[in-house]
Amino acid sequence: MPRLDLTGADAGRSYPAAPGDLVVVELDETPSSGYRWQLDEVDAHVLAPAGDSFRPAGAGSGGTGTRQLRFTVVGAGRTSVRLALRRGWETPGQPVRRFEVTIHVGGAQETY
Repeated sequence: MPRLDLTGADAGRSYPAAPGDLVVVELDETPSSGYRWQLDEVDAHVLAPAGDSFRPAGAGSGGTGTRQLRFTVVGAGRTSVRLALRRGWETPGQPVRRFEVTIHVGGAQETY
């Protein structure tokens, strides 16, 4: 299964994908501070959430590490993947950081 790996450096960009591909977003996170990357928007007819995990940076890192969010391409279309770094108990409209990419599946592709 082809895999599209994205990081914070990819924010704001558009990428082509095909049904069956795996889209993996890896972003820095410090969950011990209460802040965690959360999915704000994705069209589930194009990308189905396929889980997330956290990988600590190492011993003595103060709780820092990388959050990995996975999506499986399940249909044709165009969707934004919008993520927000926020505390779960705070107002959903108040993230401290945002991440967004656009995924295009099938049909005519734009120039990237």
